[in-house]
Amino acid sequence: MPLNERETRQQLIDPKLATAGWELERELRIGPGRVNFSGDTADSMYDPSQAIIADYLLRYRGVPLAICEAKAESEDAADGMQQGSRYADRLSLRFSISTNGHDWILTDNETGDYETFKEPPTPDEIVLRLGVTIDWDRWEGSFAANFYVDQISRRKTRPYQEMAIAKTLWQFAQGIERVLLLMATGTGKTFTVFQLVWKLMGGGALKRQHVLFLTDRNSLKDQAYRAFNAFDANERVTIDKATVADGKHTVGKIFFANYQNLDEELDGKKVYEHYDPGFFDLVVIDECHRSGFGDWFGVLEHFGSALQLGLTATPRELEEGRRALTAEEQRRDTYSYFGDPIFTYTLRQAVDDGYLVPYLLEERITNVDENGYTDAEGRQYETKNFERDISLPDRTRAIAEDLWSILGKYGLREEKTIVFCVNDTHAAFMAAELRRLSGDKDYAARVTRSERNSHQLERNFAIVGASKPRVAVTVDLLTTGFDAPDVKNVVFVRPLRSAILYKQMKGRGTRLCEDVNKRYFTLFDYSGASALEDAEFDGHPANKQKGAKPKSKPKKKDSDDPKTPKPVDEGVTVFISDSNRYVCLADGRKIPFEDYTEQSREFLLGVSSKSIDQLLEIWIDKKSRQELREDLRDQDIYPAAFRHYLDLPDTDDVDILSKIGFELPQVPTRPERVARFWQADNVWYESKFGLTLPQNESGNLQIGSTDFSLAGEEIAKSGDAWKIDFWRTALDHYSMFGIDDLERAQTYGAPQFVEQFGSFQTLTKRYGGAKDLKVDLEAIKQHVYVPMTL
Repeated sequence: MPLNERETRQQLIDPKLATAGWELERELRIGPGRVNFSGDTADSMYDPSQAIIADYLLRYRGVPLAICEAKAESEDAADGMQQGSRYADRLSLRFSISTNGHDWILTDNETGDYETFKEPPTPDEIVLRLGVTIDWDRWEGSFAANFYVDQISRRKTRPYQEMAIAKTLWQFAQGIERVLLLMATGTGKTFTVFQLVWKLMGGGALKRQHVLFLTDRNSLKDQAYRAFNAFDANERVTIDKATVADGKHTVGKIFFANYQNLDEELDGKKVYEHYDPGFFDLVVIDECHRSGFGDWFGVLEHFGSALQLGLTATPRELEEGRRALTAEEQRRDTYSYFGDPIFTYTLRQAVDDGYLVPYLLEERITNVDENGYTDAEGRQYETKNFERDISLPDRTRAIAEDLWSILGKYGLREEKTIVFCVNDTHAAFMAAELRRLSGDKDYAARVTRSERNSHQLERNFAIVGASKPRVAVTVDLLTTGFDAPDVKNVVFVRPLRSAILYKQMKGRGTRLCEDVNKRYFTLFDYSGASALEDAEFDGHPANKQKGAKPKSKPKKKDSDDPKTPKPVDEGVTVFISDSNRYVCLADGRKIPFEDYTEQSREFLLGVSSKSIDQLLEIWIDKKSRQELREDLRDQDIYPAAFRHYLDLPDTDDVDILSKIGFELPQVPTRPERVARFWQADNVWYESKFGLTLPQNESGNLQIGSTDFSLAGEEIAKSGDAWKIDFWRTALDHYSMFGIDDLERAQTYGAPQFVEQFGSFQTLTKRYGGAKDLKVDLEAIKQHVYVPMTL
């Protein structure tokens, strides 16, 4: 008898992989899958059936080198090739293997070539195919060193973070001294670097054990210092003039500094020149696209013998067709200096994997933004001029009132909100208006550099939970280096021209926060900033979205001078003239909801051949349902988005898809499907179980009754009477959580099952075996998933 998949792994695959020399990590959970839009409990944050799990991650000397997908002995090994390649691509691994224990198919996902072997390829063969030479003597200890696990938070390194670390070490171990990582905002770049340094220190790869972490803002420097708190305080050093003057600048392991501080003069030379050029083993440059190659490039040149690691959330800035770089610009250009990123983890990947939350977008357009404004002297203004060249208090007031109204409509008034304004004056007025509307003097606060207590306001706002203020109104102070994971609303009242700045601002909302049941965030755009959505990078480092930097700073316009009063026009009639709903995909595409619905409909009609019955048949079968979900994900079709927009919280995914695909005016909820089953299919289940459910005077079944009357004491003693209670409990569970839960054995370990029917082992034994239970479940699915008209 052929082995099933679990037996094939245990008896055939595991021993052969071990013999070949592989280190195995079984059931690698790449990610939990996209966060569900709807749900009230932490348990419903993710759909377990959507978890992204690879059968094996194969390591050699601590280095992740390949994914291996397993199939049952009786199945074709080729059936796992596509899945293996998909998982390898998620982890930026070149090779994947698919096997049934007898045939081993190795796929090179870079070239698309594949070969079949009778035994698994060895680690040495894979390294040979990679065509690299590794200095194992120096670097093997760091590859194999453990990650740090905090004993309180138990926070662990995520798979994509491990891959970023492994690829960085892999480059260093080949003698490549400059490396660039491109990781989306919110994916934990600083934590990733901390774990990299922990492994480097533990593995002995750094001769002097000195690391410099460079930033360009105090908030980022302080954030990095805290992120390395696993190292003792006497091992962490903040570099400034005072530290150097006191002679304390060389005692430690991890050193933190701003470029600006290092560029200051002390005793006739720069602060960084008080360090020997060979003092640091590794220099980490945070947000390297932004400042590392400007006025402080000398810092990097001074420590040029050190390994250098650049961090960025921004892809290549210069667009095709722009002027060529000068020799000096080329020398300082991020990608010319570091080369292309050796690892990229995009917003799209992070959302798909379930580590960042998706978002919704609402455009709110005032009449003066839509049509422009002409003052009494005939001067014309548009959105880009408002609050820069002319102040329109009535526009700000109208936007504040509309925002207050729309937040109330969605129940978001008490959720954390960041509002980006044009300047300090604009921010002050907006905050005052929101305080007036809320009736709470602490509800909204201006958080800008001009506020003396801005740092305290930042800290208060960053506290997860019911802290005040609820709304932070800012210009750009909270753009980077600020982490408030429970922010649910990001509001643009400031027009933008930079896709980079837009991305950073939007990134304030992408963090996941289970403490406040945050499943998505909403962008409210009053300034047209979301037009930059199309410039979002989609994970390809060659994506280019910004022109060349000017040689000199532009001259300040007179209207930018705070001493020059702006004209103020009051008494202007301002109202919201237009609004639009969009589905925002993680690759930066912004699709009107109606267009998204139409595109989804076309795909669904192709899948189900214009038949609801066929769509239901696909859904009944577990394997075809999973394949459909993968196809939907590949097409960026997410039932959860429709569930949210159409307000269908208790509706099965297949019925949401039916509504979209076949333009149904109304579809059943899961409880309504269950009620129909008990009401209409009584002939089937009475025949199946030999039972009769109680009926009321009209002859209708008493749905929801827990007092079941059986057809005589003899039937009750037959041993099958309890099954009706079991299936009622099971279908109640389906009503709340969906069909996938009923197909998982662990579901039957929940209290409502254990208290009535014992453990899963007891349940299956009493039922006649797990096979009989599964057969009946498949039969009940056929009766639950039938076309329904409401």
